Parts: sequence; structure tokens; C-alpha cells
Amino acid sequence: MEGLKHRKSIVAMALIGLVAFLADRAFKMFIMQNFYLGETRSFIPGLLQFNYVQNTGVAFGFLANHQWVPLVLTPLTLAALVIFLARNKFPCLVQRLALVCVMAGGLGNWVDRLLYGFVVDMIEPTFVRFAVFNIADIFITVGGITFVVAYAVSEWRATQGKCEEETGASDES
Repeated sequence: MEGLKHRKSIVAMALIGLVAFLADRAFKMFIMQNFYLGETRSFIPGLLQFNYVQNTGVAFGFLANHQWVPLVLTPLTLAALVIFLARNKFPCLVQRLALVCVMAGGLGNWVDRLLYGFVVDMIEPTFVRFAVFNIADIFITVGGITFVVAYAVSEWRATQGKCEEETGASDES
């Protein structure tokens, strides 16, 4: 029964990741087909605009002249995360969902680099000076932060003897 539950969980996580990946791809395709490079359109005045940018680096343009680094590291990282998830290394549902979000975003940006040699960015806050980013970046950032917080809470609970909620285990011997 536990094996079936784990397999259903993997299928559900894969579907969530697929939806996140497809949402990112669809929005990038929309921008590429309906905006010219550098075009900016207001979305929520004073808050957010769309600005089509081709990012050859990673976060904030870092490694702009070294495209091979994310092209090599991303699939290796994704493979490691798939193995961790398949082996149920993270018993907390929130941790697994967070990792799936990170994976979907990483895959979305990796596909851009593979197909175009750059990542399609388009979301630009106008209320603060900040980098232009995309939906995949949101999944990576929110997923990463959520994972770290959920992992820290899980570890804290384990040190407090309250880990049975996360793992189904009991401290009774």
C-alpha cells in the first residue's frame, strides 16, 4: 500500500511540474511572438510591466559569457533532484512540492538556453529597480525559499521530538 501511495505521489508531482513548465513555456512563446526585442508594455501601471529581454547569463546576468555552465549543471542538478524525490529523501509534502517547482523552473530556463542560446525574460517590476525575470525564475525562487524554510522547520521538529507528523514514524519503542 505504501509503495502505491508513493507512486501516486510521484505521478502527482510530475503533473504539477509539467503544468508549471508548460505555463512558463507558453508565456515565453507568447512574448516572443507578440513583442519585439526590448519592447516594453505596461501591465499594472506603477507596479509591473512586460519587457522582452534575452538573458545570456543566469541570475542577474551572472556568467553571461559562460553559457556552457548552466547547460551542463542544470541537467545534472535535475537528475539528482529526480533521484532524491524518487527515493523519497524528503518526506515532507511541502519540501517535495518546492523541489518540483525548482525543477520545473530550471527545466524551463534550460530549454531556452538549449533552443535559443539565451533565456527569455519579460517581467519587470516598475515600483523598484530590479532585474527582468520570467515565470521559471519565480518557480525557482519561491520553490527554493519554500524548500529551505520547510526543511528547517522539519529539522527543528525532529530535534523537538515532533517528527512523526512529517514521516508517520513514532518515537515509541
